[in-house]
Amino acid sequence: MSSPHGVTPAGPPVPGRPEGAPGPAAAPLPGLRRPRTTSLTGPVLVTVLGVVLLLGTVVAATATAVTFMGAVATGVLASDGSPGPEVLAAAPAPGTTSVELTAGERYAVHLVVPAGALGRDERPTLDQAVLLLAPSGEVVAADGSPGVTSTSRAGGWTAASVGAFTAPESGTYEVTAPPAAVQDAWVAVTPDTAFAPFFASIWGTVLGVFLVIGLGAAGMAALIGGIVWWVLRARARRAVDAPR
Repeated sequence: MSSPHGVTPAGPPVPGRPEGAPGPAAAPLPGLRRPRTTSLTGPVLVTVLGVVLLLGTVVAATATAVTFMGAVATGVLASDGSPGPEVLAAAPAPGTTSVELTAGERYAVHLVVPAGALGRDERPTLDQAVLLLAPSGEVVAADGSPGVTSTSRAGGWTAASVGAFTAPESGTYEVTAPPAAVQDAWVAVTPDTAFAPFFASIWGTVLGVFLVIGLGAAGMAALIGGIVWWVLRARARRAVDAPR
């Protein structure tokens, strides 16, 4: 029965409950449960993310390897031990040769000897500096320090940087190599390697290694987690779709 103002009067007071207090919550209907989530969107996205991260790991590993090989490759020796692509001129020690050089450029001199002529930790050295006769008649000694001291091995030969110099003028230089303590030795003239780019390449390689490790770990975690999640969701979907 309604009051004159359209408000239904409260029922009789319930013992133990203050007047006007809300009643107990309605009990859930029997047999009703929260529906199980069976969507595969989440697992698929996580799995795809894992695959993408692993592909990124492969790309990063390749770039890191290329950077490292470029940093340590001197180009003094080819794979068969002959003069490599960076060699501008080569001469037996002792012996002479000629080379075209550019004014102001820095060049390095390398001594190449048979690998068997040295001990395991020995490095080829020259007792005297290689001399270069400039077009003007000036004699230049290759007795400076190279930007990067390098040692490389290929085809049964070992090459080591033994000096460096700056060309005072452009033109054809006559190179005179002194005798070496090892038979069949020869010297090679190459462009000098600047230290800053070499250092940057080495640090780029180090950072690349950490990037590869991070991407690989994240990719494997996402891939494994996505597959496990996918399997669990697929089982839940089959359970929901199963006839009762």
